[in-house]
Amino acid sequence: MRKAIIALLALFFLAAPAADAFWFTGKDKSDDLVVIFEELDLKGADAETVRKLEGYVYSNPRSDYMDEALLRLGRIYRDRKEVSKAAETYRLLLFNFPASKFRHDAWIELGLIEYRTGRLDNAREAFEAVSGDVDASIAQRAKASRFLAEIEKATFGIAVPSNLPAIGVLLPLKGDYAAFGEDALSGILLAAGIFGPREQRVEVIVKDVSDQSSVSRAVQELASNGRVLGIIGPLMSSNALDVARHAQMHKLPVITLSQKEGVTDAGDYVFRNFLTPEDQARALARHAADALGSTRFAVLHPQNSYGVELARRFEMAVKENGGTVVRKASYPQGSTDFTDAITRVFGVQTKERQEGRRVIREFEPTIEVDALFIPDSHEQAALIAPYLEYFSIRDVRLLGANGWNSPRLVELAGKNVEGAVFVDGFYALSRRSGTEEFVRDYGDVFGKQPGILSAHAFDSARMLLHAVAASVPGYGREDVRDRLSGLREFRGATGATSFNPRREAVKRLFILTVENGRIVEAGS
Repeated sequence: MRKAIIALLALFFLAAPAADAFWFTGKDKSDDLVVIFEELDLKGADAETVRKLEGYVYSNPRSDYMDEALLRLGRIYRDRKEVSKAAETYRLLLFNFPASKFRHDAWIELGLIEYRTGRLDNAREAFEAVSGDVDASIAQRAKASRFLAEIEKATFGIAVPSNLPAIGVLLPLKGDYAAFGEDALSGILLAAGIFGPREQRVEVIVKDVSDQSSVSRAVQELASNGRVLGIIGPLMSSNALDVARHAQMHKLPVITLSQKEGVTDAGDYVFRNFLTPEDQARALARHAADALGSTRFAVLHPQNSYGVELARRFEMAVKENGGTVVRKASYPQGSTDFTDAITRVFGVQTKERQEGRRVIREFEPTIEVDALFIPDSHEQAALIAPYLEYFSIRDVRLLGANGWNSPRLVELAGKNVEGAVFVDGFYALSRRSGTEEFVRDYGDVFGKQPGILSAHAFDSARMLLHAVAASVPGYGREDVRDRLSGLREFRGATGATSFNPRREAVKRLFILTVENGRIVEAGS
């Protein structure tokens, strides 16, 4: 590689523009590069503008933007079919800027050139630099891994089947929700074996639905591909119903990862595998009644859709289990003072007595409950918890939803949340066998601990792949729908999953508690 870099530098300086050409001083002129990029965007890669970009590269070797300039120049050479110059430009970027944020793109594009020109060992080296780098995006790693698999097939003469069944994926991969989309995509690609040594038996076709207007087109494109037997996604409630309706119209099975209420009402091809407010409320109320012996409850919730819906569902679930919600109160979202709310819920009366010159205030709660449910974030729960001790409210169990599942809960609230109980759809430290296997495999591939989105997406992909795997000539989307409907106790990262008649996932949630200053799984 070093010889190639030296050769490229010689090529650049021997072929440097003449004196009357567009030229730069040795000073870093980032504004000049902005102008060049604007011209490329407006006029395309005409000879004059490319000469300007080459001039910038020759004249500014220490530029903070040299790596971006090299990537753009390499792509111009690539598009012109000047593959040797493109490859050497990518190598120059990688050699001189090994930590560049553009390195993964350069490695992939260099790998493609090497692959298409038959230098498979070089191509393998380039793709491996991306597939094994946890700093690369999930999409980049998936692309590199896919080409590594193709290289293996080419090396050993394995034919690639043209009729490979496929699944579609609909996720936000740009904008504010891209991080959530990446989390979900990582779980799906892990389930599909993209990063593993196994031969890939199903193609994964990913569609970006960051833009609401792209939803119907994305579903249409997947539906028109006869090899696509099912879809996973979307995440966002804002487009969940659109996807569900279009999938139902095309009779294409979809497992949505959204909490949108009523999404499976769109029809019998629509399934949901994600944690809903109803799931949480039912699991928490049942545990409080059966394991904790609680019968009298209070609810304190924020005045937002999340808090209102969870409070409503929890009250219904408490009644189903023979209990009673004695008191309810709410507070504005983002509140930091909960004095009024707590005193109303517990009917706190204030008494004053004199001790010398001091006035001593004593608080006496008049409403007795076994537990207080606070459906809010762990930050807000940590702010509320100390109020119970301050107002002399004792022997009341704190209950929460999945927003409490963060180590920060204990860091912020300390002893005030000791014994608190809450639920979640995933717990990475669980000893459940399916969960342990998933966490281990995910960590091996991505170098980090998975979250709830990755876990549910992983399970959804495995269930859909299980349904698709039975495909034989004549096996179609209706068969996939029927096989999904018939799933019972399918073991996965989030527990053993079945679909009920409404095609909602049914599983045992993770019951978590704070014990000796640590979040642990109840009963573990």
